[in-house]
Amino acid sequence: MIPAYREDEIILHTAEEAVAHNFKNGTFEVVVIADKLKDDTIEKLRERGANVVEVFFERSTKTKSINKALDTIKEEYDRILILDADNVMREGCLDEISRYLDAGYYAVQGHRTAKNRDSSFALLDSISEEINNHVFRKGHRALGFSSALIGSGMAFKYDFFKEIMHGNEEMGGEDKEAEFRIIGRRKKIAYADDAIIYDEKVSNADVFAKQRTRWIAGQFYFFRDHFLPAFRNLFKGNFDYFEKFLQSFIPPRVILLGVLPVLALLSILIDSKISWYYWVILLIIFLIANLIAIPKRFYNKDFLSAAMQLPKAIYAMMTGIFGVTKAHKTNFHTPKTKKSVEKE
Repeated sequence: MIPAYREDEIILHTAEEAVAHNFKNGTFEVVVIADKLKDDTIEKLRERGANVVEVFFERSTKTKSINKALDTIKEEYDRILILDADNVMREGCLDEISRYLDAGYYAVQGHRTAKNRDSSFALLDSISEEINNHVFRKGHRALGFSSALIGSGMAFKYDFFKEIMHGNEEMGGEDKEAEFRIIGRRKKIAYADDAIIYDEKVSNADVFAKQRTRWIAGQFYFFRDHFLPAFRNLFKGNFDYFEKFLQSFIPPRVILLGVLPVLALLSILIDSKISWYYWVILLIIFLIANLIAIPKRFYNKDFLSAAMQLPKAIYAMMTGIFGVTKAHKTNFHTPKTKKSVEKE
């Protein structure tokens, strides 16, 4: 299932790639949810073998589109995979994801990775995603916790997905709300590290900051809405749920990179009881932890140019913080244009 909001430029290529995917252990159908796509695009999608579900909203959101499509589709499927309008699956992706669902998992997150690294900011975004894969997905599974979901490249048993999406009206945080609902039912979310889904990365500071600001806004609301349920689940022994709640405390890495040196400087200027070198030590530990989580293929001549973009990213994020409350109520659409996957 591919929700597409004003994505005429790229959805045809995405649908073609999806329809052509070689699924060795079963059959599948590609469903494109057309929200404000052109009539010509819809006709071409159907010609290419995709099933198109048209939706119409005064105020569009990804969650509304998915739920409307689930209500519209009459066929019964075994499982469902959600892709974004720019996502391309690598060979074997569906088979790898199905392996986890066959093993008894109700939800599994695939390994989303960069489709493009054609600018310093795209590379920075790529690195950030891989750190998240290492820590919040692969690392969490190694410790026995559920993998984090990421909004696309995620698969579920079909009836279970319909159940957890019912009443889910989050804007820009439907995946996080789904996580709480899944873990609240004491189901583990698996992570399929070898199921590769290519995703376009943002190429400028403005889009990067708006995207992260929306995520921060979502964290604030999840902290508020799940505070009491988190402690109730903790006392019932559902540590997975409580650990997921604790993640809402964690600010984006870019902000921490800017805040920790400032706190060290303030400790010197105001003669704080907390000595400046504690903040410096914390910053060093934080940097080492992130460097360990970066795959070795990123350590090349372009790595330094991506690191040079960090001050710009920190500034954009800090200024964007003031729009956090508005961001959660805004359907910010990230424009997608990259069709082909860059060779690694």
